[in-house]
Amino acid sequence: MRNNSTYLARFCWSLVLVTGVGMTSFAQDTQEKWEEGEGGIKNVEFRIVKDRQITLPATANRNFEKIPPRAAEPNTSPITYEFKPLNFNTPDFNPVIRPLKLKTETQSKTYGNYVSGGLGNFSSIYGEAFLNTKRDKNKYYGAHLFHQSFAKGPVNDKFSGNGNTNLDLFGKFFTDKITTGAALNIENRSGYFYGYPSPVGIERDQIKQSYTVVGLSGDIENTKPADFDFKLNGGFSYLSDHYDAKESEVALGWKSDYQLEDKSGLVLNADYFLISRKDKTVDANPRHLFKVSPAYRFSPIDGLNLSAGLNIAYENDKLVDKSVHIYPNVWADYELGSATQAYAGLTGDMDKVSLHTLSKENLWLNSNIDIAHTNRAFDLMAGLKGKLVKKLAYDAGFSVARLKNLYYFQNALTDQSKFDVKYDDASRLNLFADLGISVSEKIRFNGRGDYYSYSSEQLLHKPTYRLALGSSFNIYSKISLQVDFITQGGMKALDSSGKILTLDPALDLSAKANYYFSKQVSVFVKLNNLLSSDYPVYYHYPVRGFQAMGGLTWSF
Repeated sequence: MRNNSTYLARFCWSLVLVTGVGMTSFAQDTQEKWEEGEGGIKNVEFRIVKDRQITLPATANRNFEKIPPRAAEPNTSPITYEFKPLNFNTPDFNPVIRPLKLKTETQSKTYGNYVSGGLGNFSSIYGEAFLNTKRDKNKYYGAHLFHQSFAKGPVNDKFSGNGNTNLDLFGKFFTDKITTGAALNIENRSGYFYGYPSPVGIERDQIKQSYTVVGLSGDIENTKPADFDFKLNGGFSYLSDHYDAKESEVALGWKSDYQLEDKSGLVLNADYFLISRKDKTVDANPRHLFKVSPAYRFSPIDGLNLSAGLNIAYENDKLVDKSVHIYPNVWADYELGSATQAYAGLTGDMDKVSLHTLSKENLWLNSNIDIAHTNRAFDLMAGLKGKLVKKLAYDAGFSVARLKNLYYFQNALTDQSKFDVKYDDASRLNLFADLGISVSEKIRFNGRGDYYSYSSEQLLHKPTYRLALGSSFNIYSKISLQVDFITQGGMKALDSSGKILTLDPALDLSAKANYYFSKQVSVFVKLNNLLSSDYPVYYHYPVRGFQAMGGLTWSF
């Protein structure tokens, strides 16, 4: 096929060549005629006759001479390998390390100090201030001032006002091993005996009462937890009332825990109180109360913790038949699961009672009262605590106690506005349940309920039930809201005729709201006794009705 194409190409070139020659002769002849004067183009006929036969061979001769391969030359020299050691010595490299420097973070400003104040109905005034040092790892000290007063009360306005003022100065000093502290406290509680049956002929100054307490205390303890932990504290307190009552108290305390092994140790606690009191007709001998509590704690198996010891007390009250008392002091708790713990204890103790403690509980005490410590002969308790779900914690159980010289308040028959202190022996049953719910960091609920049963019907002004509910809400980090509800009842009292009666139950609903303009400035509104219930705290002593207060708080 390729040879045929070659011959065809040659033929076409031959044809072009013949045509070109003919055209050249024609052009020359025409030019000569133009030159001779003969013009115009005449009709001429050309005939090309192709009479040659082109024949091609059937096959082409394609024999080519091949190039012969080059003869290989044998390699007669053997291949040898030689290994030489390479010694490479480098100079010492001392890099200069430049650590990355992080940008120093700006410390957030702390507001350890604040002042707050407000005004409310019943001509009430509130003021509070905290002053503290900041960011000092070696010490801190400060002051706390609190004042709240009501010029008017629930009975005859100014005849039932009251007030409370408190000043605290405190400080702590730290070393690597020892921490020491000191505090000064000055407190004044004032009010009026407004529980009189008839106001006729009563002057306001005649029913005034106030207690002033000045206390000084100090302590020393180890700074960091160690095999031997201890704390020693001591203090002196002096109390005087509006009349002639005076009481001084010296207190010393010691707490220690010595770790023997991984899960065992020795515990030794001790307290000493020296109490001296004078009144119009009472010049009591000094009262001594010394208590010591040695115990051995250990864990025999995983999840079980035990503590076994004794409580030993010495006191010289005139209402007791012996001065030395020995009580068991046993405690156990066991992990029932990852979120449940069972606990039980059997103990007893001598509970300190003084004019300091009684006046804090009841402002309207009579003069020349008898005071004695309460002998808790035994106290058996048991319960369960843990978490039902991740955000619900609980603690529920019971206690049974045998109490000797248990005090209670009784309206004096000669003056119902004042309270005598009486004593009786009784057994007490307490059933309790405590719940805490944390829906989130901004919503929380808590509640506790107690039921009390006493074997003696002579115990007055002792509630048989008490329920306290609380909640807190944080709304958009701008508004905080607290709502609390308290109810208790079953208290009995003795009227002027010697008849025992039951007091109305207490129902108290309160709320407090804060609005934060910034981290430093906020305003608050506090509402107490929203139900406006005039329930009695004690017989003849009703509380104020609805109370409202508003104020401002500034942190700096």
